[in-house]
Amino acid sequence: MADNMDFNGAEAQDAAFDLIPANTLVKVTLTIRPGGAGPEGWLTQSRTSSALYLNTEAVVLEGPHARRRIYTRIGFKGKSVNERGEDTYANRGRALIRGILESARGIKASDQSESARAARTIRSLGDLNGLDFVAKVGVEKDRNNPDDAGRNVIKAAIGPEHAQYASVMGAVPPAPQTPPAQSAPAAPSASGAPFWAR
Repeated sequence: MADNMDFNGAEAQDAAFDLIPANTLVKVTLTIRPGGAGPEGWLTQSRTSSALYLNTEAVVLEGPHARRRIYTRIGFKGKSVNERGEDTYANRGRALIRGILESARGIKASDQSESARAARTIRSLGDLNGLDFVAKVGVEKDRNNPDDAGRNVIKAAIGPEHAQYASVMGAVPPAPQTPPAQSAPAAPSASGAPFWAR
């Protein structure tokens, strides 16, 4: 006879599906779900346009929302540029990646020292996998569906200049002095910059 399965410790359905309130700060671990696009396959190609993004899952590590998952697409290449020739989708994505690195490595946004610049440098998008950082949670709704309750996304990464950073993050790892080693370096572009820095 099989052992009984006990579901008493499971969350009640309401708790399991409630959104984390907007602007809540949580410590998360980031995982990239590779989509097979881009030089190393970390990016995902949009089904409806030429846009590329990082398909990420962040797991809340502690607190009342522990083990909750937050799915966020981090823009890498937009489907178009604005009238000034800017890819705003990619720019927002690059800003979030910078924020994630600063949060994970305990670097203030204003710090331009050599060690801070090194901490913001990665050899591959895969270096983002497994980083712990402080995330500000947002709620994103489907504009075409007025009944949509929304879903949680990472609105921003919070760095050490924020008053609550230390209490949410706990111990901050020291910033690396040089970019972490990667078995397959990113392919440089014609300008010499890695593909993710274009």
